Amino acid sequence: MALITLIIISISPVMADSPDTLDDSPDSLADSQYPKAMNDNQNTGQSPYVGPQNNSTKWNYTPEDQNSQINHAPSIGPDGTIYLPTQFNNGTNYLANLYALNPDGTKKWNYTILDGILNENCYNYFVGSPAITADGTIYITGEFHDNTRTYGMVYAFNPDGTVKWKYILNEGYAVYMSGSPAVWTDGTIYFSSSYSAQGWNAKLNALNPDGTKKWEYAVSEGQYGNNVPSPAIAPDGTIYFVYHYSSYSSSIVNLCALYQNGNIKWIYQFNGGVRSHPAVASDGTIYLAGDDSKLYAINPNGTFKWLYTAEIGDYSYFATAPSVSKDGTIYVGGSFQDNNKYSGILYAINPDGTLKWSFTTVRAVGIDPVIGADGTIYFGDGSASSTFYALNPDGTMKWSLAVNPSTSAALSNDGTLYFGVNSDGIYYLYAVQGPGVNPGNDTNNNNTNNTSNTNNTYVNASTTTSYDTVGMQNTGMPLTGVILAFLMVISGFIYVHKKE
Repeated sequence: MALITLIIISISPVMADSPDTLDDSPDSLADSQYPKAMNDNQNTGQSPYVGPQNNSTKWNYTPEDQNSQINHAPSIGPDGTIYLPTQFNNGTNYLANLYALNPDGTKKWNYTILDGILNENCYNYFVGSPAITADGTIYITGEFHDNTRTYGMVYAFNPDGTVKWKYILNEGYAVYMSGSPAVWTDGTIYFSSSYSAQGWNAKLNALNPDGTKKWEYAVSEGQYGNNVPSPAIAPDGTIYFVYHYSSYSSSIVNLCALYQNGNIKWIYQFNGGVRSHPAVASDGTIYLAGDDSKLYAINPNGTFKWLYTAEIGDYSYFATAPSVSKDGTIYVGGSFQDNNKYSGILYAINPDGTLKWSFTTVRAVGIDPVIGADGTIYFGDGSASSTFYALNPDGTMKWSLAVNPSTSAALSNDGTLYFGVNSDGIYYLYAVQGPGVNPGNDTNNNNTNNTSNTNNTYVNASTTTSYDTVGMQNTGMPLTGVILAFLMVISGFIYVHKKE
């Protein structure tokens, strides 16, 4: 079991600063559609919309540039515009291209990044999906190389495809950007980076909405740099930043909780191969998946909650970040070896850290799961001859597509599902037809288990084999809720409302 230690932060005049004043206004992220990777600042993968109920193709879009690759999920703006980051080789250099597509699959505009191109073998590329704000501003991070060194970059685009501003990072000998940005209620943009300068340095960066630097939280540890994934922001404004570094003798992961002013709230340190971004549940629990088949749950005060270790076959590992449904179920994918054969697997873990069910696939599950409002889980295994899956909340198959997904999905307000596909080196954006009229945020469409699975069994839809497991405790409505409901009825506050 991984050694787990809570680092107690000493109180100093700087460290003891209270967090910035928070309000109850919605995130600056667009409050509709699918504004960033994993949909929200908490990286849950939840969508307020019901997705496709079958695998009917709506349309496909192939980028105009030859040799284009689609390696990062699309994002959807408030008007339904789909923003698709791509990379292509023009015969001399690798260039980054951001496409804006209409909901019918036609091109609206595209913008090609040309920073640092001096001669052959230079490159530009994006490192994550865009983040879209309520006013339509598009933020995206990437890197460029000019034959001498590597720089980090953040671009802000207007909805019409013109550049609003760009921010360049040039610390040390080389800058490495990581994942997608998050945007808080005041418009602050947060993103992760690392750089090499006589050792390895990791940073959480905070930019103002005008592209100027607000603050940074920087650390310098270890001889070798490792993954620094996308940050997450909890509903109370706490920012979670993960950095993984190694030395000659050990490999350490730190989960840092920061106030909105950049001061440390707490740090949780553990040994292991955690490389996923954090996901934050509605109760504040922070989940991290390790490539050593360990799923960590940390309380919002920085204390250990539980650890789930996947023990199946001769060898197993997690290959996706965790996603969290509205009922608290955690979904994480990976692979396992059994009798010298590698297969993929998606785990559903209860909020108490026990196994709910698992679903096996032919290939390793490496595409982060996305969750519809009805609890459908959309994910894929990623390699040649792969499949994109839609599962019911009880782990049974709803539908599948024989395609090789290259990205996780994004879900629009009409239920259309978008994700990247790699077909023998030809990449395109795949759109699966949604149900049309969508109940959106209707609370009756919460993620709940299919009541037909009344035995609380392990369900493997590939083999229809089931095994008894420990089920979740069924609880009734809290007494206070019953009393409140009774008083509301007496007062005449409850009425029937027909949803349009």
